[in-house]
Amino acid sequence: MSARNSEKSMLLIVMTLSLALMLGGFITGFQTNLSTGMMPAPAPDGTAVPWWSVFGRILMVNLPALCLAFSGVTTGGISTLIAWPLTSIYIGSTMRAASAQLGPGEVLGTIWVYAPGEFAALLIAAGAGLMPAAAAVRAALSAEGSLSPAQHYMTVFPLALKTFGLAAAVLVLAALIETAVVASKGIST
Repeated sequence: MSARNSEKSMLLIVMTLSLALMLGGFITGFQTNLSTGMMPAPAPDGTAVPWWSVFGRILMVNLPALCLAFSGVTTGGISTLIAWPLTSIYIGSTMRAASAQLGPGEVLGTIWVYAPGEFAALLIAAGAGLMPAAAAVRAALSAEGSLSPAQHYMTVFPLALKTFGLAAAVLVLAALIETAVVASKGIST
């Protein structure tokens, strides 16, 4: 198998696993009922918040989640296998709570522009976090090849970093879009 085809199949495997972990977590989280006892959302007070402040706050929330999803790159995939479903559970439960409080139409009408980008960024980062471990497992199970599983782990590491860079770029773009949505609605973060 050529190196290019090997990379493509690796990307397909880890992105499929990442998607399965995300959907499982999201569905589990959406099953919870955290909406009881929630405080109503604060009304906009009309005070203009600088866009860079809103953008910074959005990044401060999302960048740690992105890094956590990618952290498996240094732990043999273990931290991604734990953190990504937990993050997805949190996303699902907050979606359920917001839908219960504001109604699904209002929630989806607000987040449809930027949330898919944020979810895609997290999905890509989690896939990148699983890449080296998947390469090592694949090498251990393969009868061909002269590289050890540890060498395969390190060989795939640059591709994982590039993939994480793509995830970070997608996240920044989604954060810019979310900033514009927040500013247009006059919401204070």
